[in-house]
Amino acid sequence: MAEYKLYCLDPKGRIQRRHEFEAADDEAAIASARARFPEETCELWCGTRKIALIPAGGEPVLARPVA
Repeated sequence: MAEYKLYCLDPKGRIQRRHEFEAADDEAAIASARARFPEETCELWCGTRKIALIPAGGEPVLARPVA
């Protein structure tokens, strides 16, 4: 399991709050983030590695291909 941080953003792109959780891999972390916060725009990180930007109600934009 890896530690992930989800940063929920306001309309100007500023961090409103942070959520920390564990997931088996990047795909599971993205699925968890989308399920928990479907109507919020968020950035998903694992350590210093940006995983994805997850727009409110939209498909994730991967920072790089999911491993």
